[in-house]
Amino acid sequence: MAGKIQVNGTSSGHEPTLQSQISTALLQNGGVKRIQETLKQRLDEEGWSENLRKYVIELFRSGEAITYDDAWTKVMQQIRAGQNEKMGNGVNGTQTLSLSIPASAKEGGVEVVRKELMEICEMKQ
Repeated sequence: MAGKIQVNGTSSGHEPTLQSQISTALLQNGGVKRIQETLKQRLDEEGWSENLRKYVIELFRSGEAITYDDAWTKVMQQIRAGQNEKMGNGVNGTQTLSLSIPASAKEGGVEVVRKELMEICEMKQ
């Protein structure tokens, strides 16, 4: 990339043109891929990816989900619930695994996004 994107210190970042420039720059310099890889690594390290896999398998085995859309809806509900530890009883009295996003993954995500934005943006006051 030729230079950094100029971001006005008073800008909300919700301007479509600015968002488009930032998205394009992150795609071109590989930032999006690095952000995705970091988040995936953190989720894997915390066991979240394995919990997700087990939860989805149980949804289909139990009949709670019969389509991808059914499973997606239930997974998103569990993630949004944001509960810590176990989420109560699942099918046949089994414990359902937590799909709460681990704090370390959130922190790692914020850290890598900040780093990637600093690479492509220059703040002007």
